[in-house]
Amino acid sequence: MIVAVGTKNPAKVEGIRRGFAKYYPTVELKPIDSSSVAKAQPRGLEEMARGATARANLALTKAGGDLGVGVEAGIFTIGDVYFDNQVAAVADALGRVSLGQSAGYSLPREDMERLFSEGNELERWAEKVSGIDEVGDKGGLIHYLTKGIVSRADLTEQCVVTALIPRLRPDVYGF
Repeated sequence: MIVAVGTKNPAKVEGIRRGFAKYYPTVELKPIDSSSVAKAQPRGLEEMARGATARANLALTKAGGDLGVGVEAGIFTIGDVYFDNQVAAVADALGRVSLGQSAGYSLPREDMERLFSEGNELERWAEKVSGIDEVGDKGGLIHYLTKGIVSRADLTEQCVVTALIPRLRPDVYGF
């Protein structure tokens, strides 16, 4: 299985590798830079899904392979609670896209409102809070917040596995 990957972020690439390795004995990943096709700070599940799908399709077009994968992290709200989450898109040459998401976790409302009013990205806030430069390329904010129990690679793995479900059960999903 050759998988075109719409990121060069090491944490995301590791999560994608782990997700596919659960179901496919031989996986070759072909990472590409896809930062040009997605918003810097997606808000809402729709924007995250669009960004992940754009990344997956670009990766498949540029790198080729059996499937293309894109993962988009972003922020969504339920009422006045802000959540960080990741959405994965898995695309194939037939134009079919399956989506999945990771566990979401809450973020401090006042800090997020300030972040958005100033036009900043979560990554800058996460670096400030954690004291870790490029925290998103490492364990991620989740790694800091959970005191090392959950990593960004773990969340990426979750959303990739859930995005693969229709392909794992084509009898149920018609894939």
